[in-house]
Formats: sequence, structure tokens, C-alpha cells
Amino acid sequence: MITRFRFLIFLLFAILPLAVKAQDIGTVNFEFDSYTLDANSQAQIAEIAEKLKAQQSYKQTVVVGYTDAVGSNSYNQSLGQKRATAVAQALVALGVPVARIGSVKSRGENDLVVKVATAERANRRVTVTLDDILAACRSYRLINISQSSVGDELQADLTARLQKAAGYLKSLEKSGRNGSAYQMAGAAGEDCNVAVGLKADSERKVEYAKRCFCSSARMEVALGLISN
Repeated sequence: MITRFRFLIFLLFAILPLAVKAQDIGTVNFEFDSYTLDANSQAQIAEIAEKLKAQQSYKQTVVVGYTDAVGSNSYNQSLGQKRATAVAQALVALGVPVARIGSVKSRGENDLVVKVATAERANRRVTVTLDDILAACRSYRLINISQSSVGDELQADLTARLQKAAGYLKSLEKSGRNGSAYQMAGAAGEDCNVAVGLKADSERKVEYAKRCFCSSARMEVALGLISN
């Protein structure tokens, strides 16, 4: 029974809409032991800035800096942060609103693209993505969605979350499992269903959109798909 349940969850996770996943906007590469923006990196940033300005998304931008494996962990952590900060500042200078910039952080030498201990340009990078708002949620009130966020993109994300919750709920019912994951899937389905059904100009659209995001995150924690 457990094996069958896990297979059903895996299958659902693979086939359900992926609109709620983080969206990759672009990558900026750096010279060895440097956070200076050369001609190549400036061109990459300019392309990313144009994408962000053209895409009026409600999601904030996540900027993460990385290094190659040469040097100490602490040094590389600091270097990755300097690279991320340099890219974030350059994006703002190119017209990306400050409010669109969310977290600016470093992963240092973690998550190497090319797993080598030597200098490798592909590893010396900053990634720019749109936040997927999937971290474990403690309160829906903390989610950064406002009335200006309401639009086709938000509606598509809410619909995708509703479909995913319905799929998990059906799978859990078939497997006979009615624990916390079942309860969270039910709550996510209810919140997302209300959010999807409300008109864009409804005063409660934003509130239930936040509830949908939050209960969806709690559901995925209960299912073991994301950590708490």
C-alpha cells in the first residue's frame, strides 16, 4: 500500500502543471576571484533586466551568487554574496524597480554546475529567478501579494494549485490515508477553489490568494515534498 501511494504521489508530481515552480530568468558569469561586471556579464544582466521589465509579474526576483570550488568555504560564501549584490544593483540601475528585487543571497561553492575542484567559469555565476513562494508557510498574512498582483499570471498559479490539491486529495482517498497530508490537501483545495472563483476586483481575492499559497505550502510539507 505504501509503495503504491508513493508511486501515485510521484506520478501526480510529475504530470500536474508546473506553473508554480520557480521561473529561471537568466544567469550571469564572472571571471576568476572577481565580482566585477565585465562586458560579457553586463550584456547578460541587460538581457535579464529587459525580461524582468517586460514581464510584469507579481513575483519577486531571487538573486543567488555562486563560486567555483577554489578557496575556503567562508571566502567563497562572501564572494558569492558580492556577486549577487553586484547583479542586483546593476538590475536596479537598468530600470528594474527596487520592489521587484526580493532576496539577494549566496550559496558560495555549493551546487556546482561542473563538479570539479579547479577553476571553472560555469560555476562562477549569479542566477536570477522569480520566487515560487513555496517555502513552508507559517501565516498567509506574510505572503507578499497585493491588489496589484491580481491578473492572469496569478489566476493561472491559483488554478494550478487547485488542480494539484485536487489530485493529491483524490490519490490520498484511494490509498486510504487520511492523516495530516489529507487534511492539508483538503484545506488547500478549499482555499484555492475560493481564490480561483473570486473576481479580480473582489476585496477578498488577495486574501484567499494568500490562503491558497499558504495552505498549498503546508500540504507539500505534509506530503514531504518540501521541508519545513
